[in-house]
Amino acid sequence: MSTSENPFKRAKIESLGTSSKVIGTHSGTFQADEALGVWLLRQIPAYFQSRVVRSRDKEVLNKLDIVLDVGKSRMRKGIIIR
Repeated sequence: MSTSENPFKRAKIESLGTSSKVIGTHSGTFQADEALGVWLLRQIPAYFQSRVVRSRDKEVLNKLDIVLDVGKSRMRKGIIIR
């Protein structure tokens, strides 16, 4: 069977180009949850190869398309989609 006939051939997403969307996460030590979150988002075509901004400044984070794992210990952490 040739690769052109293989129904299990992986789709090439490199042709999508770089996304204009920006992912935000907290500054400081980069931990496994942020790394996984950024990686997972970049698997979605809308966020493919998107830029990551690391900050705790609310003014900076409010301008971004999506923010993940930012908050104080008393606040709920999670994903904020804008």
